[in-house]
Amino acid sequence: MKHLKPWGLLLGAAALTVGVSPVLAQVPEMIAAEAAPAAEAAPVLETTSYADLFSIAFPAGWQVSEQADAPQLVADSAGASGSLPAMRTEVTWQEAPPREVVGASLEALRAKGYTVSRYDAVAIDGVTAVRLWISEIPEEFPNAFITYVGYPTATATITSYYGDTTGNIDPVLMAIHQSFARSQSASTAP
Repeated sequence: MKHLKPWGLLLGAAALTVGVSPVLAQVPEMIAAEAAPAAEAAPVLETTSYADLFSIAFPAGWQVSEQADAPQLVADSAGASGSLPAMRTEVTWQEAPPREVVGASLEALRAKGYTVSRYDAVAIDGVTAVRLWISEIPEEFPNAFITYVGYPTATATITSYYGDTTGNIDPVLMAIHQSFARSQSASTAP
C-alpha cells in the first residue's frame, strides 16, 4: 500500500475546508494510485438517528448506544450474526468548521505516530468528505477508517476501528460511512 504523502493529505484537507467539489478534490494521480479492487456487496443496514443532528446506518444486529458527549454515537459489531469481523464505529458531531476539526485531528494522528496508509476525498451527504485509513494503532483494533464530513459550521467525524484487513471489510466500512446524513433540522439551524 502507498503511504501518505504530506501534500496529498493537505490537498484533501484543503478540499474539505474550502468545499471544493469532489471531482476537483481528487487529483488523477491519487485516483490511480489509490484505486481499490472491485468490492463485494455491502451488508444490509439499519438506520439510526442521533437527536436532531444526523443519521447513519449500521449492519443489522449491531449494538448502538448514544452518549451526551463525544463520541455521540457508538456502534459495535459484538453479537451480530453473519461473517462480519469485529468492528466498532464512533460518530462525533462538533459545532466547528472542518478546518478546525480536521487540523486538530491530523495533528493528533501525527503526534501519536500513526501510519496513514490510504486517503481520498468523496461526496457524502452532498458535501466533500476526506477519508483516511490508519494502521499500526497499538490498541485492540489496530486499524481505523476515519471520515470527516464538513459543513460550513459543523463537522462530523466517523471513525471505524477494526482488526481484519481483508478485502471483505471495505464494503462494510464504505456502506456505513456513505450512509451518514445530517438531519433536515440541523441543516436549517443557524
